[in-house]
Amino acid sequence: MRIGTLLLMVFCSYSLAVDTLPLRKSVGSGGSPVDPALRSGPQGAPAAAGEGVEPLPQPYVAAVDTYGSPRLDEAKLKALLGTELDEWLTRGMKADPSSVQLERKLADKVKRQFDLAAADWDIVQYFEPGNFAIYITLSVVEKADAAERMRFLAEPTRQFADPEGLIKAWNEYEEIALEMVDNGQLEPESEECPAYHCPFGHKNARLKKYEKIFLDGAKKHHAALVEILAKDKRADFRAAAAYLLAYWKEGNRVIAALGERVRDSDPLVRNNVLRVLGDIAEFHPEFIIPVAPVMEALKFPRVSDRSKAAYVVYMMVLNSQQAREQVLRAGVPQLLDFLDSKQPDHKEIAHGILRKLSGKDFASTDVVSWKSWYGKQAKERALSRR
Repeated sequence: MRIGTLLLMVFCSYSLAVDTLPLRKSVGSGGSPVDPALRSGPQGAPAAAGEGVEPLPQPYVAAVDTYGSPRLDEAKLKALLGTELDEWLTRGMKADPSSVQLERKLADKVKRQFDLAAADWDIVQYFEPGNFAIYITLSVVEKADAAERMRFLAEPTRQFADPEGLIKAWNEYEEIALEMVDNGQLEPESEECPAYHCPFGHKNARLKKYEKIFLDGAKKHHAALVEILAKDKRADFRAAAAYLLAYWKEGNRVIAALGERVRDSDPLVRNNVLRVLGDIAEFHPEFIIPVAPVMEALKFPRVSDRSKAAYVVYMMVLNSQQAREQVLRAGVPQLLDFLDSKQPDHKEIAHGILRKLSGKDFASTDVVSWKSWYGKQAKERALSRR
């Protein structure tokens, strides 16, 4: 199992807060080829080393692509943004804070030019030893698609007390753990998990005390955490509550609470909800996760939405014939779109799902064969083509 992390010092971006731990889980062979042209320049150059010392691998931009509109592709994006795109990438790789303003400016420029409902950069680095590739996607939503792809719940308006400091404790735990990950002292999701989802575990001495705090706190304050997740106007509180509820031992009730927030208005909340559901689907197949809300998230605007939803779907189709039937009826067109993505999670997880649904073993790059297979299925079984 592979897992990713975003290192805040690697690429300076406002988008990094969307997903502190991007997925990178093995679902089969394959992977996204790295454009050799993107390895050139200072961001792809190896670190200087003394004689006889192997150079340290350095972060580099492995791919830039777009998602969400047939009117926009990588070539059109580069033609529109020109040297400003290169300048943004250079500043971002240097952790230059001025890159944040330029990032927003470029996304807004594309949004205006194409008259889009949304346009956001998704910057992802996967946590793999020795691999510092960064994948960048401009995720967009056409105005005609907004009602379907951005069908989010209304933003909550209330504010609740932090039950015995649980939210504060979670933020402390996450801050310590991410610092340790950045320093190479901890691997995400490499420890035995006492909950339904553990992004960092608790074996390390600095993290150990939080295990009891979270287990006892979730048991005692589960009702308050459910209320915060559903009704608190602070997205960071809702996001923390989603992770804390994973320590509550009532699996079906956890799923019910999380399932209602798959459509949360905030991308970090959606990310955390789907991460917990993904681990429940993987490690606790005795629980039934509703398929429809997760499949809807396959169309959501952000990379973090789509990759997490795809992984939940993958685990469900492995374990449930009913889930396979539901995905085959309505989810395959979205998965076929993912095969064209340069985001490794999108491509590899979609490929794994399609192999399980079809019994076929076409390569992830053989999109023609996958579309031909589904075309026959759609004709024979009157399946969705959209």
